[in-house]
Amino acid sequence: MRVATARAERAMESHRAGVGALCLALMMMSEHSVAQSQLSQTEVYQAQSRLFESNFLTRIPDGRIGQRTLDALRAWQRQTKRPQTGELTKKEFDQLMRFDPGKHAWEAISGSIDGTWIAVWGHSSGVDAAKKALAGCQKKSSRPDDCSYVSNSVDRSGPGWSAAVFCEQRGLFRRKGQMFLHNGLSRKAAIDQAFAAASTAKFRSSQCTLVKALDGNGRQ
Repeated sequence: MRVATARAERAMESHRAGVGALCLALMMMSEHSVAQSQLSQTEVYQAQSRLFESNFLTRIPDGRIGQRTLDALRAWQRQTKRPQTGELTKKEFDQLMRFDPGKHAWEAISGSIDGTWIAVWGHSSGVDAAKKALAGCQKKSSRPDDCSYVSNSVDRSGPGWSAAVFCEQRGLFRRKGQMFLHNGLSRKAAIDQAFAAASTAKFRSSQCTLVKALDGNGRQ
């Protein structure tokens, strides 16, 4: 009887611990949701734009908070020596809007799996450069939904380069093409990383061609 009672007590304690952990997790999720909901979609877009222009975010702003945005926010918090909460609260938004990303000369390359590519440079806004390159690719390509892009800038920390490498495998009954876009701190680094990505995707170097490499000032 005592053994059965002890087992029942342990089971009850385990159940209480599980319920407590669940409640704590729900409270943390609720607090996180409340913190994020302090901002409007327009403010989220503005925050993403500032992160993009500061070279922390690599995707065009869309006004929705996702993992890429939170990772970019943590990177900004780390650089500015702020607590790395990864939460886009109203307080963090205000601090981010005060952050000066400095002057940039932006470039962007957009390419699709059919080999289409568009390059732009000399833009003061990274968002504008990326949008223009992407729109150009989508207009020109036979596979507009497969257009992707990469962008970088020349800023106070030095030059940033982008490179595009197109690879193609041809068989008797099918043709496979893929565009590899990569950033780098130098022309060589950007090109090497693009070719490395192609190699990882099982393309031979003989099947790949450098399409474009440039920095924000248009140097190639």
